[in-house]
Amino acid sequence: MRFYYISIFSLMFLALIYLVGTGLLAWFGFWLRKRWKRAWMVMVPLFLLLYAAPVAEEFWIAWNFGQLCKKDAGIVIHKTVEVEGFYDDTTHWWRQLAESKYQFMESRDNTYGGLFRVERDGDGLRHFKIDRLTARYHYRRVDSLRRVLHQISRVENAVIDIQTGDVLGRYVNYYRGPYWFFIHLSRPTIPCEETEAATRKYGTLSVYGLTLSPKTRDR
Repeated sequence: MRFYYISIFSLMFLALIYLVGTGLLAWFGFWLRKRWKRAWMVMVPLFLLLYAAPVAEEFWIAWNFGQLCKKDAGIVIHKTVEVEGFYDDTTHWWRQLAESKYQFMESRDNTYGGLFRVERDGDGLRHFKIDRLTARYHYRRVDSLRRVLHQISRVENAVIDIQTGDVLGRYVNYYRGPYWFFIHLSRPTIPCEETEAATRKYGTLSVYGLTLSPKTRDR
């Protein structure tokens, strides 16, 4: 299980719920006991429900989050190939190409609309609009914080060979939110430990950097 952060304000709120709930149930139990000798048959389940219900959601989220992280999260590299360039579905690449060793990049520009290609031209860069993609390898955002379960979202980026359909590598992470009675100034999401460990292992290289090795041209 992967539990959420503990907040002192949340614990105070939970204690208040238990205190008020216990008082009300105790009063009801004494009232019912005067009219029915077997009042405990009703009161015991009610007390169990009072103490379990407020934290049941957190246990459910924590268990599901832990299972998803163990089974699916992380960075997996199946194959590495040499390429002159690729299509990036996650961002617009014409500025980043100057800082890389790839010969070209193709991407979708959400600001101007349409597909664009940037390629090296001597010591400079040439940037122009294209009608269709030519790159064989695509770096795609498969999931972008897609809600998969209550308070749990999924992120996946993958490098795909569109000719064969093979997945060369993928990055998968899950993020979980807080329990309902969490009280704090901020409500951060928690990522999977497995993905964070893989990110530290590979450093700043993303999935495309681990699978698509730049092939430089001879001058």
